[in-house]
Amino acid sequence: MNKFLALMIGTILLAASVGAAEAESIKGRLGITGQVGFMVPSNSEYDPNFINAVTVATGTTLPSQLKVDTNFAGGGGLIYGLTDNLALEAHVIYTPELDVKNSAGVKVLQLDTTNASLGIQLRNNVADSDLAAYIGAGVDVLVSNVQDASGVDGKVSTVVGGHVNAGGDYFMTKHWALNLDLRGVFFPDADIKGNNGIKVAQYNPISFVALFGVRFFIN
Repeated sequence: MNKFLALMIGTILLAASVGAAEAESIKGRLGITGQVGFMVPSNSEYDPNFINAVTVATGTTLPSQLKVDTNFAGGGGLIYGLTDNLALEAHVIYTPELDVKNSAGVKVLQLDTTNASLGIQLRNNVADSDLAAYIGAGVDVLVSNVQDASGVDGKVSTVVGGHVNAGGDYFMTKHWALNLDLRGVFFPDADIKGNNGIKVAQYNPISFVALFGVRFFIN
């Protein structure tokens, strides 16, 4: 994490030494985005009926809380300038490995998630023409896969939610911009079921995501 932050800061400082790119507007322009970063998930929990079944079968009561570790996230998509101050963005965030641990710190599940979203950005130049800040919001769909500690596949329900985000683009040239994007994603709980169809847990997908990358504007 420290190496990532150092790289991000160093890259921003390098970009700051580049002259103004005169790229004050993306109106009518199509951009392609690529990003890397991390996701900080909320805690999840075992299903109460599953806890009761385990208690009856073993005499042991499971603590309900499950901790989902912070992990790598990759993002990317398309952005199109509708006006000088409004842009439409289609975006995807992929997290390849989210470890889910019980109260003893033992890994019990592993998730991978794909969050596809469509949103609007409100953009404004800051200080000079090569730096644009934005806030945005949109609708998200989350598709997830899960395995238990033995590598046996289960099922996770697909859920629909939304996001809010804020960030900035620093234009190094007319076509290339550095991007920093901070967002909160919000969903209802997703049911996690074993391969026998029994619900074992509820995944809480509400998360904070930080992404850093580049945008390339084709026109």
